[in-house]
Amino acid sequence: MAKSTIPQQTTPQITIDSLRRAAKTLDLCAKAAKTKFTPSAPKAIEIERLVGFGIACDWLSWAKSLKSMTYSDKRQSKSDKQYGLQELTRFTFMWTAANALFSRPSLIDLLDSSLGPNPKEFDSFRVLFEHCGLASADIAAYEKTLHSILTTEIKPDYFPWASGTTPITILDEIYFKYTVAKQQGLGIGKKLHKSITTKKINDLDLPTLIYAARNWNIHGVLITTSFRGPIRKFNLWVDTINKAQARILEGASAAFKTQIDAVK
Repeated sequence: MAKSTIPQQTTPQITIDSLRRAAKTLDLCAKAAKTKFTPSAPKAIEIERLVGFGIACDWLSWAKSLKSMTYSDKRQSKSDKQYGLQELTRFTFMWTAANALFSRPSLIDLLDSSLGPNPKEFDSFRVLFEHCGLASADIAAYEKTLHSILTTEIKPDYFPWASGTTPITILDEIYFKYTVAKQQGLGIGKKLHKSITTKKINDLDLPTLIYAARNWNIHGVLITTSFRGPIRKFNLWVDTINKAQARILEGASAAFKTQIDAVK
């Protein structure tokens, strides 16, 4: 019997549209930042703003334009995991753009000057979220989808970890089986563990879930196997994360434009 495959998926248009608008706005931010240069001798902070806006704009343009990925080996070329990995790549482009914005004090201070000199990365990212203007109903819808996926019950053949929950969920599997001990003990890892042990999935809000996806992606966790079951489950996860992240970047870019225009 021939192996069944899922229908070929396409990136949600809302993601592409938000990325397009965000890139366009950041281009305007870069142009506005250049008009704020001190004549004849631009200051370091002024150049840093131009660089940050420019880098973020460039990465979002790549994220918007990504349509497909090709592979030299037949196994990968015929795999139904292609779509999820393609969208993880789009997420990486988006996260790099976000990092270009929130990691530069001259930019993130335009939105919130109370972070201090050495803020945690997650706290800086949350500033983008808090200034993106995403409607509460949309946030709740994204969280509901992501929470539903993470609390899906699974039956692994072996699970030699004391998770504190019965039955085992996808979140248990990701945290205990696929996340290295060092990451389990850091900020987001502690939040995930608390959510598991208290069975309060709603404590994981949207920025926390997006940052968790960033951690899982970078630290060798977020791959389709981690989510068990039908491939469409992982695809729904990454599509939801990407839609939310694209809209956060779109809204935050508009907030940056307002603030850079006001700079004297």
